[in-house]
Amino acid sequence: MFFNKSVLVSIVAAGLSMQVSAHAIIAPALGVSGTPVRNDVQRPSANSECGNVNVASTINTSTAITMTGNTFTATVTNFNAGTDGSRQVTAKVDATGAGKTFVAATVTENGDKSPTNVGSQQVTVQMPAGAKCTGGTGKDLCLVSFTTAGGFGNCVVVKQGAANNAAATNNNAAATNNKANKAGKQARSWGSRAARAARAAEESEEIDELD
Repeated sequence: MFFNKSVLVSIVAAGLSMQVSAHAIIAPALGVSGTPVRNDVQRPSANSECGNVNVASTINTSTAITMTGNTFTATVTNFNAGTDGSRQVTAKVDATGAGKTFVAATVTENGDKSPTNVGSQQVTVQMPAGAKCTGGTGKDLCLVSFTTAGGFGNCVVVKQGAANNAAATNNNAAATNNKANKAGKQARSWGSRAARAARAAEESEEIDELD
């Protein structure tokens, strides 16, 4: 009995130690109202990029960051020094806002990997080329999942302005038109070849008749 209690106490203590010893969060955090605290930190994973937060019930009510062009800036705050409290992040984007399909984004300005203090830094992210946010009731929200070098993080809601959405739509339309134009040129090329072949065949027949 004593052994079992000792093991249980050790497990609980280890769990509490992990909660206290690490953590950093990126604001404004999905599902968090106001200034985020240590308990708001998540552990993103491949199966749950936003941690334990319910995306569907929080995406429309969470504070969103409006993009400037195809970039945005968020604030990462650590609650411990060292790598456990790393302010260096990687980012993934789900343009649908559903929290199920993420692709890598580029962090152009990052935080410290192993800070010697606690505090905040700005991180800037560049969205994937042609990304068009379609999440939320307004169909203009993206989800961005951040993970620090210490393995902590959370999701952030990003809003794409009308101009950015229009640009993304135009880019997609331009790409489609380019494909159509290439297909048209190829078809015309094939048509020209067929026409030349037909004329050559006719000329050959005329020569045979003369002979």
